[in-house]
Amino acid sequence: MQISSDVLSEIITTRLSHDLIGNIGAVSNAVELLEEDDSLDEVKPILQTSAFTLTSRLKFFRLAFGLSNAAPQNISDVEETARNYLQTIGNRNTPIILDFQAHTPALYKLILLSVMALGDVFIRGGKLSVLEKADGLFILAESPTALAAPKLAVIQNSLKGKLSEDNPAQAAPAAYMCSLLDTVGVSATLQYGEKSAELKIG
Repeated sequence: MQISSDVLSEIITTRLSHDLIGNIGAVSNAVELLEEDDSLDEVKPILQTSAFTLTSRLKFFRLAFGLSNAAPQNISDVEETARNYLQTIGNRNTPIILDFQAHTPALYKLILLSVMALGDVFIRGGKLSVLEKADGLFILAESPTALAAPKLAVIQNSLKGKLSEDNPAQAAPAAYMCSLLDTVGVSATLQYGEKSAELKIG
């Protein structure tokens, strides 16, 4: 069963708005603090962090969900975009480390959408590996602690064309990825355990 284009548009818009609104609010609060004469040292790190987060996420979302007229020409651009995005969702003390071994820039949407989908399942950091092989694209999430089983289930259901009733926007990256794969007749599968998960495309 395929998810309709209208529903897909709704969940993507909701998800992207959700992922940006918090940092926009932080910028707004920081600007208010600037009205206080002694608040500059307090405001600078807030603005720096929020600016990095907003810039990194907007570039990531533009490439992952936007039109292909701004497709990256180099695989290094895809890697940098993915790495910066993961920095915005990982905890400073328990970051998500990226191991990137892909070489085809044309796969950028599938790579970024997979990174976004599996980036959601980390609770206390770990490693996310992107491996391009002759038989497909593999994205592997590994953590020293348990991954978020409900979020893994969201991805699994999305691959089957099903949306969660509680939080359908969580499925946006996986659902959009599936819609792209359906147009070229390629499938994706997810296998996971307590501390690891592997998404295979192809």
